[in-house]
Amino acid sequence: MSKPKKHIDIFFSQAQEHHNARRFAEAKKIYVEILTVNPDHPDALNLLGTALAQSGEPEEAVKYLQRAIDLRPDLAPYRVNLGVILQDLGRNGQAEECYKHSIRIDDTFGEAYYNLAKLYKQIGKPDVALKTYEHLLSLNPGRQDALVNMGNIYFDKGSLEKSIICFRTASTVSSKNKQLTDQAFINLANTYRRQGEDLKAIETYKQVLDNQHFSGLRIKQAITLPVVYRDQFHIKDVRQRFERELALILEKRLVVVDPALEIATTNFFLAYQAMSNRALQEKTAKIMLRACPALDFIAPHCEFSADRDGKIKIGFISAYFRRHSIGRLMWGLIQNIPKDEFEVTVLTPREHDDPIARSIQGIADKVIVFPDDIFEAQKTIAAEKLDILFYADLGMDIRTYFLAFARLAPVQCVTWGHPDTTGIPNMDYFISSDLIEADGAEKHYSETLYKLNVLPTYYYPIDISSDGKTKSEFGCPSDITLYLCPQSPLKHHPDLDFIFGEILRADKNAMIMVVEGAVSDWTEHVQQRWGKSIPEVCSRIKVITRQTPENFIALQNAADIILDTPHFSGGNTSFEAFALAKPVVTHDGEFMRGRVTAGMYRMMGIDTCIANNLEQYVKIALKLGLNKGHRDEVSRRIKSSNKVLFENSSVIEEFELFFKSVRK
Repeated sequence: MSKPKKHIDIFFSQAQEHHNARRFAEAKKIYVEILTVNPDHPDALNLLGTALAQSGEPEEAVKYLQRAIDLRPDLAPYRVNLGVILQDLGRNGQAEECYKHSIRIDDTFGEAYYNLAKLYKQIGKPDVALKTYEHLLSLNPGRQDALVNMGNIYFDKGSLEKSIICFRTASTVSSKNKQLTDQAFINLANTYRRQGEDLKAIETYKQVLDNQHFSGLRIKQAITLPVVYRDQFHIKDVRQRFERELALILEKRLVVVDPALEIATTNFFLAYQAMSNRALQEKTAKIMLRACPALDFIAPHCEFSADRDGKIKIGFISAYFRRHSIGRLMWGLIQNIPKDEFEVTVLTPREHDDPIARSIQGIADKVIVFPDDIFEAQKTIAAEKLDILFYADLGMDIRTYFLAFARLAPVQCVTWGHPDTTGIPNMDYFISSDLIEADGAEKHYSETLYKLNVLPTYYYPIDISSDGKTKSEFGCPSDITLYLCPQSPLKHHPDLDFIFGEILRADKNAMIMVVEGAVSDWTEHVQQRWGKSIPEVCSRIKVITRQTPENFIALQNAADIILDTPHFSGGNTSFEAFALAKPVVTHDGEFMRGRVTAGMYRMMGIDTCIANNLEQYVKIALKLGLNKGHRDEVSRRIKSSNKVLFENSSVIEEFELFFKSVRK
């Protein structure tokens, strides 16, 4: 290479062309040649460092970037490039100082603010990240990537209206980055979906799909459902649309490479329509398998029959083995299943650190934290050579849902964590109970229905030692009769309006309290419905903010009567209510998900508060509300019988029998 500067400039331009085309090897070669001639060429040092980082040599990259900075300490971009590499290496403090130093050099340099904001988000400082993005947007209001990232932070914080503003603005920015514009629209649709605004979400997905075909997004659009239903006609219309969409997709050849990333959803909300979902779940599963055949992975040890001696290797899998309803339902079984006969592996995508999580992890023979990548997770779980894989829930978490399509153990089963059939061919058994299944329930399941004689949970007693609170401490007059409906707005089927209306019309001293949903929009939708369905009494329905677990139990204790939601009853909430000896009015519906509280009553030998129809439900509730003597008698009966619900050793014995009977 000749030494004149003009020749170096020509080679440098060639290196940049290779670099921009991501031909890193060619670019690095020329940068090195330039530095051989001119070791103090700061731009070559800077770009060689970035090329090294981009091709997987970050530690080496740091050396070159530091040399570039030593030569030109006045150039902000060099420090930002170094900050990005340090951040990737986990050296966040040094990265933060690089970005801040860049800003001190040039307080108008947008990349410094952008990367600093990304760092703050990564290290758990979302509010500081938002302020940093806001400053960047004051310098450059059309910075599309900053708007999208701000929208994502607001989404994570639950500030959905602010999230919508960010995504809307980002989607209208005149940009050459089509991918980023599409992402703004998709994230906007996802936010509408989270709000329960299904039609807005579907239409916004369409704005992307009209211009470019994304198979995963098309499936996601098809299975988008509302959260709250206006009335029975709304349910019927939504269900018909859902069926039409599935039929249309089954006619097409869709290809999805990574369903957890491209579809990123399940049929979770289908369970709240109070109808049999087997056919729809089977069609949905068929669509998933057609679009992504790699989901139908078979673990090598499942492809042949072998005599299996020794302990039965059972894996319990869920994303919620923590202080969560699933953790509470599964904790006792995992802890008490005999370890001399079973080798227990807990499988989870995340480690958690709370008392339930630590207990579950501590009692297991092995804890496997499987990767987010579905196909890597398949291999990780397959390597355990499990005899039985037990899904605590399916439909609540996208990773476990898509893993369930694989054959990772000779026997695979699911239970009532999310109480609906899966439709997934490789799911062999649904474990339930005679106490909560109606006659002929088998037809509602794609799995073989296995019914225990007890409820399928070894449930630990509730800690009710916290200080009691009065009605007035929850914002209610002390002299009213407080009916509490502790269930999420997800479960507020339109039939609940009839119940609320009849109770409030007949009991003039009544107040009904409901708990705000995980998303405030859901509660607002229900309130709007009440304003139309029961306008003359809806002012006596009080919405209380979400409570801590301790305050939630105190709230149930302060109530006079607990109102279970028809069609989708309480689980953990009913265990808590019965531990407090509170009468729970419940409706014995057609499907298991509406019969769980009734099953608890059947275990206790009490049928006083089980209704067979909505009218009977109202009569039971009013008798409890208007007759304190009767209410106290029911509470006394619950208190004398509720021990059977907790630490019932028969549960462990029946699960043992099941596991041994199905082992292949």
